[in-house]
Amino acid sequence: MKSNFVSVTLLLSAALSFAPVTRAQEANPDVAKMLKDAEEQAKKMNMKVPDVKPQLAEMEQDQAKEKAALKKQLEAPGPIALPAWTPKLPQFTAAGPATRKIIDDQVHIIVTGTSPLTPAELGDAWEAAKTEGMSFGRSNNSINDTKTVIITLRPQDAAQGEVRLEATRAPKEKITHVTITSPLPKPNMD
Repeated sequence: MKSNFVSVTLLLSAALSFAPVTRAQEANPDVAKMLKDAEEQAKKMNMKVPDVKPQLAEMEQDQAKEKAALKKQLEAPGPIALPAWTPKLPQFTAAGPATRKIIDDQVHIIVTGTSPLTPAELGDAWEAAKTEGMSFGRSNNSINDTKTVIITLRPQDAAQGEVRLEATRAPKEKITHVTITSPLPKPNMD
């Protein structure tokens, strides 16, 4: 009896955890099957299955609000630029103007481009530009001889945001591909 209860609980929690991801793809047969299996197990044990439909509907509403707020922030008029305190990169050629893009459920300002300098040289330039009032993180990676340097700078005043440099160069390339991003504050969903 106890193992059946655990099974029903696990099935319900799995169905609830997968539901938000899959609801966007219309009625997902896998989620529907999990919910049906959980209901059948509960009936066998003479248990009442909680109605999860209101919870799913509320989660869908919250996701829709968040998506609408992000879209509004993404399409907002006005200048698009990295924070004024962003360090300059030597010998950097931008591929175009700064743009906005949604990354990991947050709108970011993004500038991409190239530089003839190595990722390490670009990272050193940013590291030298940091001031005493900044937190700093650096990651130097090499995977299959592709060199990548990732640096994040963040002023102690959190209201000023952060900037992140990612510089990557493949083994036989003569240029480094650079992406600089800065997340915008999360929008208010109300």
